Amino acid sequence: MNLQIGKRTTFAPVNKILECLEYFGVGSNQVLVGIKEASTTKAQNAGTPKDGMHEINSFEEEFEDNIWSTLSEDVASTMAGCVVSLASFNGKTKCFACTGLIIDCNPVRILTSASLVKISGDENKIDDNLQIEVYLNNTEQVTGTLRHYDLCYNVAVVEIMGSCGSTAVGLRRHISFTPNIEVLAVGRLIEHRKLMASRGVLIDRKGKLACEELRISTCKITKAGIGGPLIDAQGNFVGMNFFHDEETPYLPREKIQEVVRRFDEERANDGWPEPRHRYFIPTWYPVPFGLFPDSDVYVDSLDDLYSKFAWHQ
Repeated sequence: MNLQIGKRTTFAPVNKILECLEYFGVGSNQVLVGIKEASTTKAQNAGTPKDGMHEINSFEEEFEDNIWSTLSEDVASTMAGCVVSLASFNGKTKCFACTGLIIDCNPVRILTSASLVKISGDENKIDDNLQIEVYLNNTEQVTGTLRHYDLCYNVAVVEIMGSCGSTAVGLRRHISFTPNIEVLAVGRLIEHRKLMASRGVLIDRKGKLACEELRISTCKITKAGIGGPLIDAQGNFVGMNFFHDEETPYLPREKIQEVVRRFDEERANDGWPEPRHRYFIPTWYPVPFGLFPDSDVYVDSLDDLYSKFAWHQ
């Protein structure tokens, strides 16, 4: 035990403390047990917020009822290949982390939540200065590029270079899902690429968040599961998960399909434009009517060339 005497700090040895406590009727065994229990409690609570408190920007919290080990081999194998984790950074500071789903393999496109790239504290703006890192299932880490986003539905698509050895989740088919069917919410942690799953059912009602299109499942996830897939027992994509303290909202498959179709149209329109043909007429080349230009000339068409020198007629 430390003591302050003047400008010096001294301490009382533990054996002297025990002697004093025994004088007051406190046995040494009680003291040692108390110290051990306090140390154990401290170790157990390390990194864990106290009751009633929440960690700020805690993105690496595992699902409380992680039932990944109980999934069928087919579903587990498919999800392991197409579910990734992502993080956004401002310098060395991690701003956000979540889960994503590979929806195309060439190029590799990952469906996730637009929260990954939003300005902190402003849900209506994208931070263009963030660097996106994608953590694949094979322990590989690659840099991603934000290709598309929709702030209304909070959806984004991140693209990475190269091709993937995984099978992308198909979103083309129309599949209907009825209320009360069993579903699984899937997420992935960055650390050790750990996969997580939570079981629940679909509920036929709107969520408490502002978006009218969101629906609810009884799956319990953490913030690490934001952007991850909600699937049925066969592994079919039901929707994309978001996080709420009281319930787990998801954006249904048909709305995701609408958004991705629009993204595909934008992608098609973003192709390289066809180069414009231009004609170069040097000063030594005789233009129509036997004239030579005073300086080199660029024209877009031969008609423009004739028009340019028509006044010489």
